[in-house]
Amino acid sequence: MQAKTTLKGAGTNQACAACKYQRKRCTPECALAPHFRPEHPMVFKNAHKLFGVRNILRILEKINPDHKTEAMQTLIYEANMRDQFPVHGCLSVICDLQYQIRQAEEELYNVLTWLSFYKQHHEGHNVPTLSYGVDHGLLQPGNEALALFRQDFATTLPVSSCENPNVCINAFWL
Repeated sequence: MQAKTTLKGAGTNQACAACKYQRKRCTPECALAPHFRPEHPMVFKNAHKLFGVRNILRILEKINPDHKTEAMQTLIYEANMRDQFPVHGCLSVICDLQYQIRQAEEELYNVLTWLSFYKQHHEGHNVPTLSYGVDHGLLQPGNEALALFRQDFATTLPVSSCENPNVCINAFWL
C-alpha cells in the first residue's frame, strides 16, 4: 500500500509546510495548505519569521477570496526577499527596477532627440528655407509669423524628476 504524496487540499494525508513546522495535524480545512506546499518548508519558515502565523491567517480572513492567491504570493515574495536581503528586503529589487526605468527613459530620450534631428535635417533638404522666402519677397525680414509652426521637440520627450537617486518619480510626458 502506497501513501499519497499530493497536497492536503486535494484530499491527501500529507501535512502542509505550515502544519509540519508547527507539528500539528493538517486538516482538510487548513487555510495555509494551498499556499505552503509540503516540499517547500523554507517558504513557510520565511513567511512565519516575517509575519507570524496569526497575522497570515488574519490577512487570509480579511481578504476577498478572489485575491487570496495573489496576496499570498506577494506575502511569500516579500518574506523570501527579506530572508535573502535582511537589511533592505525587496527595496533593492525596487531600486534596481527604477534604475532600469531611468536607463530606458534616457535611451528613449536620446532616440527621440536623434529622430527629431534627422527629421529636421531631412525636411531641410526638401522644403524651401526662410531665407528662400525672404530672397523671393514672400516673407519680410524679422517677421515671426511662422514662429508658431516651429516645433520644440523637448516638450514631447520623456523625463524623470530625480533629485535623489534612491527615490525616483517618473513622468513620461511633459
